[in-house]
Amino acid sequence: MLIHGIAAGIGLLFIIPMLQIMGLDIGMPAGIEGNSELTAFANRIFDELGLEVTLANVLISYVVIVSVFAAVRYQLSVQTTRVQHAYITHLRCKLYRLLLHSHWPFIAERKMSDFIHCLSSQVQSVGSSANLMLTLLSQILLSVVMLVIVLLLSWEMTLLALLGAATLLAILLPFNRIIYGSGKRQLLGYKSIFQMLSEQLASLKMIKSYTNEKICLERMDETSHQIELQHLRLARFTAATQLVYLIGAVVVFGIFFYVSQTFFAMPLATLLLLLVIFSRILPQFSAMQRNYQQLMHKVPAFNDIRQMENDCRQVQEAAFFGSALQLKHSIRLTDLSFHYPNSNQNVFENLNITIQRNQTVALTGPSGSGKTTLADLLAGLYEPSSGQVWVDDQPLNRDTRIAWRKSIAYVNQEVYLFHDTVRANLSWVTEGNVTDVELWRVLRLAAADQFVALLPDGLDTQIGDQGIKLSGGERQRLALARALLTSPQLLILDEATSALDHDREQQIQLALQQLQGSLTIVIIAHRKATIAQANQQIDLSQLPRQQTNSADLPMSAV
Repeated sequence: MLIHGIAAGIGLLFIIPMLQIMGLDIGMPAGIEGNSELTAFANRIFDELGLEVTLANVLISYVVIVSVFAAVRYQLSVQTTRVQHAYITHLRCKLYRLLLHSHWPFIAERKMSDFIHCLSSQVQSVGSSANLMLTLLSQILLSVVMLVIVLLLSWEMTLLALLGAATLLAILLPFNRIIYGSGKRQLLGYKSIFQMLSEQLASLKMIKSYTNEKICLERMDETSHQIELQHLRLARFTAATQLVYLIGAVVVFGIFFYVSQTFFAMPLATLLLLLVIFSRILPQFSAMQRNYQQLMHKVPAFNDIRQMENDCRQVQEAAFFGSALQLKHSIRLTDLSFHYPNSNQNVFENLNITIQRNQTVALTGPSGSGKTTLADLLAGLYEPSSGQVWVDDQPLNRDTRIAWRKSIAYVNQEVYLFHDTVRANLSWVTEGNVTDVELWRVLRLAAADQFVALLPDGLDTQIGDQGIKLSGGERQRLALARALLTSPQLLILDEATSALDHDREQQIQLALQQLQGSLTIVIIAHRKATIAQANQQIDLSQLPRQQTNSADLPMSAV
C-alpha cells in the first residue's frame, strides 16, 4: 500500500517538469521555495539516470511510473483479496473450534440458528469488513502522500483544503451514528431469518400437513421487508454522503480559487497543478467516508462474533491428548443432585446408583422423570450440581470427562445423518480407514445389513439429507451400527428403537442379547419388550430421594 501511494505521488511530481518543458510558469508566491525544490529533485533524478530533461524523456518516464503504479495496484488488489479470505477462513475455523470444544450446557442453551448465522453470514460480512479496512488504509496512505506533495507546493492552500474536508466530515458525523443503529437492526433481522429457516425447513412436513404455509410466508415476508428497509437506509445515507461531498467540493473549490488569487496571487500554472492534485485527493476523502460508513454498518456483526467468541472461551473444555478412560468395575452415582442452569428445581436429589460393568440397565419412568438427563450425566455431557459420577475410582471432572466420552456411544431418538453415502455416515466416527468387513459386521449386529444390501449401490448409496431416503427404523438401525463401530465400553440407547416395528425391534433385541456381557448398556425405553432383557431396571419416578445403592432399591423400583 505504501509503494502504491509513493508511486502515485511520484507520477504526480512528474507533471511539474512536463509543465515547465511546455513553457508554463510553475513559480510560487514570494517567499515560498517548495516548487523549486521539487523541480530540482526531478532534475536530479534525470541526471542520475543520465537522461536529458526533454518532453519525450519526461513523457516516457511518466508512462513507466504510471505502469509501475498500475502493476503495484494489481498486486495490491490480489494481496488484499488473499488477506481478506485468509482472515475469513481463520475467523470461521477459530470460532468453530471454540464452539466444538465448549461445554454441552452452553451449546444446549443457545439457538442453533445463531451459531449457523455467526459461522456463515456474519463471518463473511466481517471478512468483507476486513477488505474495507484494508482499502481504507490504502486510501489513507495514498492521501497522505498526495498531501505531502501539495504541502511542498503550498502549505497555506493545503491547510485551507483540509479545513474544508474537516468541515464536511463534521457535517456527516451524525450520519455515522444512524448507520450504526441501522446495522444493529439489520443484524437482528438476519438472525430472525436464520431462526425461521432453521425451524421451518426442519418442519416442512408438519407445516404442509397443517396447511400453515401462509402464516410462515407472512413471517418471512415481514422480516425480509425490515431487512430491506435497513439496506435502503444505508443506500440513502451513502447517497446523501456523496451529495454533501459533491456540493461541498464545489464550495471548497470556489473558496480555494478565490483565496489563491485574492490573497496569494498564485500563478495560474501552479493553481492548475494544485487543482489537479486536489482533484485526486477529494475523491479519496469521499471514498474514505463511504467505506467508513459501511464499516460502521458492519460493526454490530463484528461485535456479535466477538461476543460469541468470548462466550465460547469462558466455557472451554480441557484439552485432551490421552487415551480413552477404561471401565473395569462399575459406574457409580454418589449423592448426586442436578438442576439445569436456569432452574432452581432439582431433577435429582441425593441420588445413589451403581451400574456394574457389562450389565444392561433399563431406565424407565414417565416423560419428565429425568431419564435423558441421567443418561447425559452418565455420558459426561452435564456436570452434577452436587455429588459425583465415578468411573471405577476416577471422578468425572474437567480432566477426565472427555477421556470417558471416548469410551461411550450415544444413540438417541433423533438420528443425525449426513447427505452422503451409507459408508460415510458409518465410518466418520472412527479414526483411520474402516474395512467393508467391519462395516457389514456392525450392520448385522444392528439388524441393518439386509436393507443396506438391497440399496442400489449398497454401502455407497446416497441416503439424502438427514437420511430422508430411508425410513425412520432404517435410520435408527444405521445410527446403532455407527455406535457399535466405535467398540464402546458404555452404549446408551435413548429411545433408539422407538421407530422400529415389532419384527425389527425383535431383531435389535436379539442383537442386544448377543452384546450382553461384552459391554455396559443403558437403555431408555417405554416398551416392556425392549427393557425385559435388562439385568437391572430403574424406574426414576419411584426412586427415593435418599438411597445408598442400586442393590438397596425397593422391588417396585427395580
